[in-house]
Amino acid sequence: MFTPQYFNLFVEAIEDWFREEIGFGFPQMITNDHQGIPAMKIIAKFYKPSKLGDILKFHVKVKRLRRQNILINVEAMCNDEKRCSGDFLHGFASLASLSLTDWPQDVRKKLEEYL
Repeated sequence: MFTPQYFNLFVEAIEDWFREEIGFGFPQMITNDHQGIPAMKIIAKFYKPSKLGDILKFHVKVKRLRRQNILINVEAMCNDEKRCSGDFLHGFASLASLSLTDWPQDVRKKLEEYL
């Protein structure tokens, strides 16, 4: 698999996780609430190559939660073999002011369940 493709898959896994587990999907976050989670820092590690046809499962974990940001770890597994992982530091931002802001209380409470 072409290495940059992993980043697309990482972002999709994070988007799915926010929608399915946190109940705060990107359409609501961006379109309705005019907020977003811009990437502030990304560190990726690649362990083994993936081939066309491999089925990858992505696991999302919260490593750290702060007032205006979150550190999320995503692992890509194929069977029991780790293929790659990434640590994603995302801020929580107002799209109107283009500055970081506090997590909404209900969202923060849900995020805390994953610490």
